[in-house]
Amino acid sequence: MNRSHFRFSTLTLICICLFAKNNSLNAQTDAHYWTHQFGAKGLLLNGAVIASTEDETAVFYNPGAMTSDDDFNLSLSFLTPSYSILRTKNYLGNGNTISDKNLGFAPGLGSLGFNPFGSEKVRMAITSFTRFKSNIRFRDRIVVDINSNPDELFIGNLEFERRLSERWFGVGASYKFSEYLSFGISQFMTFHSESSTFSIQKELVDKFDPNNLILGWRSKVKYSFAAKGGMITKLGMLAKFDNIKLGVTITTPTYNYFLSRASYEYDDLKTYGQDSTKLISNLSSTNLEGYKTPLSIGLGMDFPFRRSHISFSVEYFAGIDNYNVIDDSNDPFNGLSPNPEKIPILIKAGNKRLINVAIGAQTKLSEKFSLIWGFRTDFNQREISQNSSSAQFLSTTPNVYHVSFGNSLEIWNSTFSYGFDYGFGRKRNDTQLVDFSDVNNTNLFDFTSNGSVISEFKTLNFILAYDFRFRKKRKKKGTN
Repeated sequence: MNRSHFRFSTLTLICICLFAKNNSLNAQTDAHYWTHQFGAKGLLLNGAVIASTEDETAVFYNPGAMTSDDDFNLSLSFLTPSYSILRTKNYLGNGNTISDKNLGFAPGLGSLGFNPFGSEKVRMAITSFTRFKSNIRFRDRIVVDINSNPDELFIGNLEFERRLSERWFGVGASYKFSEYLSFGISQFMTFHSESSTFSIQKELVDKFDPNNLILGWRSKVKYSFAAKGGMITKLGMLAKFDNIKLGVTITTPTYNYFLSRASYEYDDLKTYGQDSTKLISNLSSTNLEGYKTPLSIGLGMDFPFRRSHISFSVEYFAGIDNYNVIDDSNDPFNGLSPNPEKIPILIKAGNKRLINVAIGAQTKLSEKFSLIWGFRTDFNQREISQNSSSAQFLSTTPNVYHVSFGNSLEIWNSTFSYGFDYGFGRKRNDTQLVDFSDVNNTNLFDFTSNGSVISEFKTLNFILAYDFRFRKKRKKKGTN
């Protein structure tokens, strides 16, 4: 292979793995917009709370609803055990299954609400929570016969990991104009970080002398970036008409990052038997070109129906056109080679527009005991095209649908909620890494074959939430 062909192949590898060119790298990979819900009602109603939230999670869901209560409140979502499994079939060949299983705790939220200076019309709250947190990991090894050549064996190793975390800190305030109308605003500061590693090994060896390497390819690509100190503003309104409540929210894109960084590394080694070996590697820090989140608009309704209250929520997320996250050019030989070459690296991001919906109901079984259920969509904002790499397919979960069921119980003027949430999703794409029936000397260095890959996702969360209310002592009529 000549030098220009080698350079082209290496750049193709980097661009495909890092989802460059015209393909989209989602900046919120495997953490969809509605992945996590918070608080007693948010968890059990599955996010159908834009018009029905009455606890301190209103600072996030709808700051206009913060004036629904005037006690000194503390809301906690804690100890939410979560089990999830992401299974991918046929990725490393027909009949092969790789899976990522995780047992841990879903992100929680803490929020404190109060009325400053004893005002009954103004309410404030402070909050801290993890908005996104995910970690997808795949690791597998296969050794199989080659159908097209019975004298050779195929060896494949795969290691893939993507981590993402985003923490929010915020303060909110709302004003009650009347018993029927209130407005609010919340200001958040966000700290976002993510990283991705994709490592593969594909080898053809002599079946009768496995130490005899016929062709070999080992490749590792990794990048990471952080965008810290970003600002997000959320506006909210709550209107009441008799027993019907309507809520509206507007959430701005993220703006004004004051601290950011990015880095990448790659290694690519191709071995052509005893003929030649080609190696290129680099490790570099670079500038973060940008990180964007979408504008969103939410609508909610809550109304009574017999012994229950029915809640609806819908939120529209605007699309984000492709933009550069990392755009760098670097000489991996630091100028010491008499024939230096700058190797460009380009990572693009972009989200498609979508709408998530939620519906839930609360039924009072007694004065202090309620039955709550909910359903929501959690669509993947990332569109995977037929031309994108198989590595991109590994980094996302399918569209997920959630159902929840549980109870809330009033204890000592506070509310304790418990239940469970089950989510499931499935998707198919033609992103198979290798087809055992068609492995040869010409396609070993290709990323995809024509085979179909199926991804399935399931998750089960056990919900525990507690809203503490410090009741104020009210003066009795006729007393001084």
